[in-house]
Amino acid sequence: MSRETFRRTLRDKGPVSLKSSTAKKREGEILHIAKSPVVTMAPTTPIYDAIKIMAKEGFRRIPIADPGTKTLVGIVTATDIVDYLGGGKKFEIVQQKFSGNIFKALNESIKLVMTQKVFAVKTTSGISDAIRIMKEKNVGGLPVVDEENRIRAIITERDIARMFAGRISGVKVSELMTSQVVTALPQTTIFEAEKNMVTHGFRRLPIVADGKVVGIITAMDIIRFFGTGEAFKHLKSGMITQVLNTLALQIATKEVLTIEPNADVGQAAEIMREKNIGALPVVQNGKLVGIITERDFFKIIE
Repeated sequence: MSRETFRRTLRDKGPVSLKSSTAKKREGEILHIAKSPVVTMAPTTPIYDAIKIMAKEGFRRIPIADPGTKTLVGIVTATDIVDYLGGGKKFEIVQQKFSGNIFKALNESIKLVMTQKVFAVKTTSGISDAIRIMKEKNVGGLPVVDEENRIRAIITERDIARMFAGRISGVKVSELMTSQVVTALPQTTIFEAEKNMVTHGFRRLPIVADGKVVGIITAMDIIRFFGTGEAFKHLKSGMITQVLNTLALQIATKEVLTIEPNADVGQAAEIMREKNIGALPVVQNGKLVGIITERDFFKIIE
């Protein structure tokens, strides 16, 4: 089946239409799959509180809203936190402003690390608009705002992937997967994993030994590590170094679900939906040959 034929088949299946048949979209189409009500935070929220909320609720992103008007002023993602906790340029703030004292750094306001330029969609937007923006801007989620820029909901690539999980077929995993996979080793530290994630723009790294997947570390694993009691005793001592030198494998998922390259993408989508995960390493004859993520489904969705 050609991709264009597949796209037409996809559009003809089921009740969800990616293209609006009317020139003027009514409010509500995107709200059918976006999450509402949405958890937001004020710009003055301490970073550590944000980490605890993300860890407890499993949120990869939280919109930042003006507490008075409820208007959107920013967004904080798991990647922003990972960047601040050692992965990238935001870590320089911890070193320079707080002399490496992570306890002080985590009590700073979330506005210090949030992304101020937020890509969002209107409540009147179509699902196809959200997909287009996520693809063009390379973001995994979009706040949904009304005409006054007040946050009404949030839509993520996971919401979209789930919408298509029972409806996509006819394409092999090997056609959508990324074959050049950035990986980690069993001896890779959290600090090294963070740097790789931020440098390459990935939220997850398979951990590989002799070509075999022995674990997978995600940005959310790091958030949970910092947001629970495990790391807190080290944080109270002040210095971040000993925390960041923890092996990534120690906090990674060890029982990793995988899929074969010849499997149908519909099967991959179903596994991701059932297990509430965002990616599957692709394995052939016991060796890692690629990875397929929720974002990869966008390649065959218009």
